[in-house]
Amino acid sequence: MKLQVEKRDKVGSSAAKRARSDKKLTAVIYGKDVEATPVLLDAKEFDEVLKQLGKNAIFEVSMSDGKTMQVIVKDIQQAALKNQIQNVALQALTKGQKLTMTVAIHLVGSEDLKEGVLTQTLNELEIETDAAHVPTEFQIAVNEMNIGDTLTVADIKVDAGISVLTDPEEAVAILAAPATETADEDEASAEATEKVAE
Repeated sequence: MKLQVEKRDKVGSSAAKRARSDKKLTAVIYGKDVEATPVLLDAKEFDEVLKQLGKNAIFEVSMSDGKTMQVIVKDIQQAALKNQIQNVALQALTKGQKLTMTVAIHLVGSEDLKEGVLTQTLNELEIETDAAHVPTEFQIAVNEMNIGDTLTVADIKVDAGISVLTDPEEAVAILAAPATETADEDEASAEATEKVAE
C-alpha cells in the first residue's frame, strides 16, 4: 500500500487540532538515514492501512516532492478518553534492516474444545525480523488440548526469517478443569471441617 503524505509547515497543539478537523493525522517520519520530518496523513487512508495490515503495518509513503520510502508504524498515540488517534510515529526502513516488535497471538480451534476452561496467558510475541517477514499475527491451535495441558511459546510456528525473543518456555494457553468442580470440592471440604469442629 502507498499513502500520500505532505510535510507539515506548522507544528504544535493548535496546528494539530486544525489538522484533525481537516480529517488529517499528524505524524513524524524518522530513520537511520532520514532526518525527522513532521508530516500529515489522511486519517481515513491510515485507518484502512491498520485494518488491512495491523499495528505493525509496513507500507510506502510518497512525499509531495515525489520521494518515496518504506515505513513501519512504530507508535500510535491515542486520546485518553476517546478512541481517536492523535499522532503517529513512522520509522523509515533501509533494505535488510532488522526490526524488533511485538505481534499479537491468536488462539484458534477453541470452539472444538469439549470441556475445560481455556485461558490465554500471553497475548503478544516479541520477535526480530526484516520488513519482508513481518507477520500480522501468530496463530496457535488449541483444539487438541486436554485438561491440564499448557501450550508454550515453543509451540508457535514461525517463518525461517523470524527470530523469537520471548522465552520459549513461557506459557501461552492453559486448559484447566471447570471452576465449578473446584468450587464443589471446596464446599465439601468446608462442610467436613465444620462437622469436625462441632
